[in-house]
Amino acid sequence: MKEVNSLAKPFIRRINPFDAALPREITLSWSGSRACANRIIISDNETNAIVFDDTVSTYALKHTIPPNTLTNGKKYVIQAQIFDEENIPSTLSDKVLFFTFATPEFSFDGITDDTVIANSSFTATIHYYSADWEAISKCVFYLYDAAKKQLLKSSEQTDDQDIRYTFKGLDNDTVYYIRCEGVTVNGMELDTGFIKIMVKFSNPNSYARIYADPLPAQGCVRVASNLIIIQYNGTEAFDYQNGMIDLRDKTLYYDEGFLIEGDFTLLLRGTHLWQTADLLKMSNGKRGLTLSSRIYTDGTLRFRLLVPDGAANYLLYSEPLTFSQEDLLTIALKQKNHIYQLDVFQGNGGDR
Repeated sequence: MKEVNSLAKPFIRRINPFDAALPREITLSWSGSRACANRIIISDNETNAIVFDDTVSTYALKHTIPPNTLTNGKKYVIQAQIFDEENIPSTLSDKVLFFTFATPEFSFDGITDDTVIANSSFTATIHYYSADWEAISKCVFYLYDAAKKQLLKSSEQTDDQDIRYTFKGLDNDTVYYIRCEGVTVNGMELDTGFIKIMVKFSNPNSYARIYADPLPAQGCVRVASNLIIIQYNGTEAFDYQNGMIDLRDKTLYYDEGFLIEGDFTLLLRGTHLWQTADLLKMSNGKRGLTLSSRIYTDGTLRFRLLVPDGAANYLLYSEPLTFSQEDLLTIALKQKNHIYQLDVFQGNGGDR
C-alpha cells in the first residue's frame, strides 16, 4: 500500500490536561488531500502499551476519546493518521504527550447563586482541591453586570495557597455576576462559571436633623435639633483641612458637655485609617467601649469593637477590608437594648 505523501503528516493540536471520566475531542491539522477518515493511537507513556487505537470515517479533522477510556493521574502519548478518499494512509503524526487528571474542586467559598452581599465591597475566596495534587499556576477574577457584560477583570493571582480578590464599589440593590478562571501548572483549565449575587445593604440614617413645629396660636415656628455642641478644653492645637480635624499622632479628649443615655448610633468618619491602633474610647465611669483597628499579615484590616461586660468581653469585628489612606471611611457603632452593631462604609455612608 502506497502512502499519500511520505512528507505529509497530520498535526495534533495542543491537548490540555483533561478528566478521563469525560469525553474529550482531539483536533487535528492536515494540509494533504481531502481526509475521509482519521485514526488516533494512544499509548501509556510508562509502558508504551497501546490503550486506544480507533479509526473513524469523517471529513472533520476531529476525533473523540470516549469517557473512561483512559485513567486519571497518568501520562499518555498520542499519534494520528489521515486516510484519503482512496483509503491511502498518511504518515503517522509526531508524538504528543498529554496528562489526565480528575476534575479539581474549584468554586467560590461560601458564595453560591443568589447570595446576598450586604456591602458595597467584599472579598471572594476560591476553594480548590485536586485529588492529583495539581497546583494552580494563575487565576483571574471577573465582575459582570446583570446582562453578563464584563465590568472588571482582575490582575493575575499566582498564590495558589490563598486565592482571593476584593470587589469594590458595588451599587446597592443591584444584580451582578462574579466568575473566576484559572489554569493549573500543566495547563488544565478551571472555571467557576457565572455566579449570580445580589448587593443589598442599608445606609445609616441622618442623625443631625432639624425639626420644625408650627405654633399657630403664637404665630411662629418652633425649631429644635438633636445636635449637641461639645467643647474641647485642652491646650493642644489641631489643624482642620477640608472640614476634617487632623488627629495623626494626637489625641482629642472630651470629658464634659454631653452624656449618652440609652440606645445610640455613633458615626466616625475619617481618612488615614490604615493602621493598627485604638481609634476611639468612650466611658461613663461604669461602662465603656473601645474601637480599634488591626492590620493582618494577609494584607487586610479589620475594625474591632470591645465592650467590657463584667468577667467577659463583648467583641465585634468588621469583615476584612482593603483600602488606601486617602479613602474616606464611615464607621457606624450602634447600641440597642445592650446589643451592639458595627458597620464600616466607604465614603460618607453611601458605600460600605
